[in-house]
Amino acid sequence: MNVLALDVGGTTIKGGLVNEKLKIIEKFIEDTPKKESSFLSLIEKIHDRFSNETEQVSLGMPGFVDNDNHIFKYGTNMQFSIDFKKLELIKDKKIYLENDGNLAAYSEYLLHFKNDYKNLIMLTFGTGIGGGIIHNSQIFKGSGNAGEIGRILINENSYLEDVISAKAWTKKCKELFEQNQNTQLSKIFSEEKVGSLLFDKSIDLEDHEKLARDEIIVQTSLALVSLFELFDNEIFVIGGSMTKNPYNFIPLIDKYIKKNFDFPNRSFPIIKLSKAREDSGLLGAALLALNSE
Repeated sequence: MNVLALDVGGTTIKGGLVNEKLKIIEKFIEDTPKKESSFLSLIEKIHDRFSNETEQVSLGMPGFVDNDNHIFKYGTNMQFSIDFKKLELIKDKKIYLENDGNLAAYSEYLLHFKNDYKNLIMLTFGTGIGGGIIHNSQIFKGSGNAGEIGRILINENSYLEDVISAKAWTKKCKELFEQNQNTQLSKIFSEEKVGSLLFDKSIDLEDHEKLARDEIIVQTSLALVSLFELFDNEIFVIGGSMTKNPYNFIPLIDKYIKKNFDFPNRSFPIIKLSKAREDSGLLGAALLALNSE
């Protein structure tokens, strides 16, 4: 049985028809609507395209989810609630909801890491920072919505995702471009518009560009160290839209942590790039439906 799986982000919805062997038969991308009515209309429209090929619709949502009542409550980058019981398709099809970060972590763990680790933390870098925590081989959800790593406060006015999300990287590159359009970074960014260029070691960064890059690396590293001290995990998995062009992001974090932190008689978790890259959330949504049968 195929699953219509949707990985909903603050900017885009990545969707696909996924079979029982977790092969993605067809993929598509849609812009994320900005209110409940248009969101539900889009879901109905997408479903109509695949209605004869699936009995299950599964969604990873960017924020707080009430699974039992089929309600998306709220997300930082999607600031409205959605009652999925209003969908016409719910009369005939099964619908599953879960936090997108949880699903990404769930799929990476089950498909790639469960034989080697029991404790995994995944961070997805996109419009915001999604997070999923696997503790003793189970998704850790607290009272229901734990794992919103991007909502860690770094000062009175800012959250972690404000400064280290992929959206924040792109914003920083735009600021650097406006300061000086003639640097190597600015010239490449004007063509590619990818914030992760900051971590491309082949680009000769100017001093002020290095400072901007290093600030992101420091904040990301401090977050990982803090998470390790809280959860004592064995591995970090990095995913999200940044996996298209990760460049030297992970090696820069590794270098900073090794230089600045010591963990006597302990080992800091290995940091890995998502095996499924941008498809982790999509596959996680499919797994949620398939494993619920």
